[in-house]
Amino acid sequence: MRELGHRLGDGPVIEPPTEPYGASEPVLRADLYRERYAALGAEVHPEAALFATRLARAVAESPEQDGARPGPAPAPVLLPTEPALVHDRCERVVRANAALAALAGAADTGALTGARMHRLLVGSGDDLQLVRADGSLVPVRVVRWPLPGVDLTAVVVLERDAELAVPVVDPAWATELERLARVGTWSFDLATSTLERSGTLDELYRAIGIDPDAGGRPIEGDQVTALCGELRAGNTTADHHVELALPGDRLLSCRAQVECGPDGTPQRLIGVVHDVSAERVARCRVERSGRRFADLMALVPGGVALLDPTGRVVDANGGMCALLDVPLEGLRGTAAAALSAEDEPDGGTGLPGWLRPVPTGARHGYRVDSAPLRRADGTTVWCELAVCATEADDGGWLWVVACTDVSDRRRAAEVLRSAGTVDELTRLPNRAAGLELVDRLLAGAGRDRVAVVCGDLDDFARVNSSLGHDAGDDLLVALAARLQRELPFGCTAARLGADEFVVICADHAEVGGPDLLARTVAELLRTTITVHGRPVQMTATVGLATPVPTGEVRAADLLRFAEAAMHDAKRRQARGGIGIATDGVVSSATKALELEAELRAAIASDGLVLDYQPVVGPDGTVLSAEALVRWPHPERGLIPPSDFLPVAQRSGLLRELDLWVLRSATREAAAWPEHGGRRCSVAVNLAGLLPGDAGFRAAVSEAVSEAGLEWDRLVLELVETSLVALPPHALAAMAELTERGVRFAVDDFGTGYSSLARLKELPAQTVKVDRAFVTGIADDPADFAVARAVVDMARAMGRTTVAEGVETAEQFHVLRGIGVDAYQGWLFSRPVRSPGVREVLSRGRLATPASAARPAAV
Repeated sequence: MRELGHRLGDGPVIEPPTEPYGASEPVLRADLYRERYAALGAEVHPEAALFATRLARAVAESPEQDGARPGPAPAPVLLPTEPALVHDRCERVVRANAALAALAGAADTGALTGARMHRLLVGSGDDLQLVRADGSLVPVRVVRWPLPGVDLTAVVVLERDAELAVPVVDPAWATELERLARVGTWSFDLATSTLERSGTLDELYRAIGIDPDAGGRPIEGDQVTALCGELRAGNTTADHHVELALPGDRLLSCRAQVECGPDGTPQRLIGVVHDVSAERVARCRVERSGRRFADLMALVPGGVALLDPTGRVVDANGGMCALLDVPLEGLRGTAAAALSAEDEPDGGTGLPGWLRPVPTGARHGYRVDSAPLRRADGTTVWCELAVCATEADDGGWLWVVACTDVSDRRRAAEVLRSAGTVDELTRLPNRAAGLELVDRLLAGAGRDRVAVVCGDLDDFARVNSSLGHDAGDDLLVALAARLQRELPFGCTAARLGADEFVVICADHAEVGGPDLLARTVAELLRTTITVHGRPVQMTATVGLATPVPTGEVRAADLLRFAEAAMHDAKRRQARGGIGIATDGVVSSATKALELEAELRAAIASDGLVLDYQPVVGPDGTVLSAEALVRWPHPERGLIPPSDFLPVAQRSGLLRELDLWVLRSATREAAAWPEHGGRRCSVAVNLAGLLPGDAGFRAAVSEAVSEAGLEWDRLVLELVETSLVALPPHALAAMAELTERGVRFAVDDFGTGYSSLARLKELPAQTVKVDRAFVTGIADDPADFAVARAVVDMARAMGRTTVAEGVETAEQFHVLRGIGVDAYQGWLFSRPVRSPGVREVLSRGRLATPASAARPAAV
């Protein structure tokens, strides 16, 4: 303490008392309430606020869920007994205690997490109320306690009752609160001219490195002088505020006022000193960030606008104003619907179709390739829009819309579309131009002599994959030039797309007939071309189509017939084939297309069914059952797999078909009963879903988990040819599934071209002997030798064996004699539906042949 004369310097210096709270009880109580008000505001309990502060600090220092900071977790912090919560800078609740949940009528503390403060607390001051879960209101008072250095605020919510007395304030709590808030207080007794500082003010001065009494004059002297001058002028309600800027970006907020006694006589001058350095730094950062953002928006060539949730423009940059030719003052408040140049249905929202709500954050944004906006003069400017939502200053959200003028690009695209009759790469007529030419020829008198030859390059993908796409483009250009130079007069070449060409002949009689025309086109596309210094030999499969003698045919039909003939030739011949569009070929192609569409629909609508063929042990015990897909067509009856599986393969439906079988088989097998003390496994043959696929492991795991099937009850059968040269990630996927219990079987072993070394590397537990060797095993020495070699090899590698297609007792006994572990075939059971499997399992073991004459050793 330091004594100050009324003129600051007169009078003796009096030493302070040793006890910091040695004043009288009324003065002490007034000081405590004043200190509490300085730190937290009026009418609050400092103990609850201190607990809330510690709670906020614990939340701020707790490890993050994602990317937690290293180091030990902080010690647990007890929550205050009073209702309390912590909210972030957007005023969303991040944590609440049980007392607040009870006061708010919430089911638990988690029910309050994420709530907005303005929905939880309504009103202000003495009218502040807490909104309970049932909608009722509770009068409350709150303590808000920002945690320095983080964007979290602790809040203590105290239920307000006018009949309750104000709680007694513990001086220790008030001091602790001042220290945490970096607040200190002082008082100047007008009767004794004595200046007294709180202990927290002395700590504050020491922490920022200043001597408050440097030069023999207290730092508070100016404020005391100013207030004393006001008192001499008769102003007893005067107050004084000043901000002291100190070196090192330090800033002190100093506020002082006159305190009068009950009779209105001035008694003391009181002051509060608050270290607002952190707030000053944060404010400067925000200001600099705002200036940087404004500078950035001014430099962005495109238009950027902020729109509120109702779709009205809040702000925009100069680029947006220039784009729409509207000043910023005229743009603010404009509705998005008024900016759109098209009358679009808004579904009752009043917003244009290009503006839709999305979660906040640029990662949730979306783009609109082209949207028409209206300029001030009524003209339309087409813009590419990038839209996302961002947080607003008040905790709400705004749309950010970035606009790029694409009018020139759109006009260029329209020009290209209107004149889009030339292939950009080869400069040949494109598909549209070719169809137009054929339609004109078919409309003429010589329609019967029109011919169309469609040619597709054989294995063209190898050029792109080995030499690159630039080399592939060069080859296509060279072939196009060859066709233009050497085709007979009256023939026009066009490019349909990719590696497919078409030759249109106005009169095939002029070139020796349609057959000769087809051979000529095939010869022209069969050539060796040097690309990037490497000779590349090319062939093409072609298909020929001519108009039918009777009936109406259009260009699209004739081209479709030629393509059907070409694809038929590709199926029948390896390379360089020629196909002719006969009625049978066209009908077959049409039926295949129809079948493909129907198969796709059957997979999507669960229009397929599964049969199961049991796999039994030597004693007839059912070990597993192989799922066999069947298609009961509503009009064509039961379509055999030999008819629809090739269609699935050609149309790329094998993966979807495999996924359907896998999900259906695991789901049905999960309901099968126990058999002989064990659960029967289910085997699924995969041809389109293979270990090398990126989603193989995930697809199998999802099917097993959704079905609730035990992992060790699933057997995945893969044909031998699909297991050749598997990449490391495929082997890793198989190994991981094997560790979970899934078993793999090599199907049709011996019919492909895998090596023993490859089989040794595979994580497969079972080898299936193909029916081709089982059929003649009882009387064909070659089949017997191959089957025995497969069994011996599998046994040496620790694999089990299953023989397929066992139909006779002789086959069974021979196979059993050479050591086959399990058997599958009509000898034991025909394929049955899932209920039939349950019936088989309930009967016990299946019958096996008692004995048979063994053939002589071969």
